Amino acid sequence: MQQAAISFSDDLLLSLNMSVGELVSSMRKEYATKMYQQGKLTLGQGAEFCGICLYDFTALLAVQDIPVINYEIEDLDRELASIGVE
Repeated sequence: MQQAAISFSDDLLLSLNMSVGELVSSMRKEYATKMYQQGKLTLGQGAEFCGICLYDFTALLAVQDIPVINYEIEDLDRELASIGVE
């Protein structure tokens, strides 16, 4: 496992009214949802990155209006055609 270090000034934490842990958690959630939205993380990877369960990650996506399932009508048409339904 690799780690990265980010420094935060006390003034920044005071301005945000957050502890270091709260800020890190918030940053992880923000980044994971964006990476999921861009297709760079799976649901499981996003949840793991945030340190939360899959259910909570899907709820987080819903709150941010990010679709959990990205299913285009063309995909449905292809699947229906593959099983002989028109």
